[in-house]
Amino acid sequence: MRVIVSMVVLLCFVLVMQSCKKANEVSEKITDTSMKKLDTMDKAKALAQKTDIANLRQAVNNFQAAEGRYPKDLSELEQFAGVTIDKGIYKYDPNTGTLAQQ
Repeated sequence: MRVIVSMVVLLCFVLVMQSCKKANEVSEKITDTSMKKLDTMDKAKALAQKTDIANLRQAVNNFQAAEGRYPKDLSELEQFAGVTIDKGIYKYDPNTGTLAQQ
């Protein structure tokens, strides 16, 4: 009888170890997939920021062509271009029309 109980306990131990191994593999796959998604999101965000600043620089050039001067500030550019600008992330020089991210 002891032998049977020992065999059952050993079998249960093996099954538990196998399920832990599979759970660990699943966890690693989830982590890997999550990291890939975050990397893709970071790349998309960087591309969007490059596109935004390129569009704003074009708006500055359009303003200068239409008005003969650069906008005095980003608020004036907003009104001219009909857009909303997050002024906290851009550095603008009204003397040169230079626009950069901070």
